[in-house]
Amino acid sequence: IQVAEEIGAMNTLGVAYLDLALVHRKKGRNDRARQCILKAIEALEKCDAEAFLSQAREVLASVQ
Repeated sequence: IQVAEEIGAMNTLGVAYLDLALVHRKKGRNDRARQCILKAIEALEKCDAEAFLSQAREVLASVQ
């Protein structure tokens, strides 16, 4: 995540945050999952990654 942020790799950053959100959700840490998914959505919107954005929005709905 840190390297993706440093080099501006928004797609990679978004997917990494999405995956991290899924881990947090699985472990019942919904607050952390929500934080990660919001960062994922922000990054994915910058690179128009619609497929991942759709998945990220579904995950966000599941941790509300």
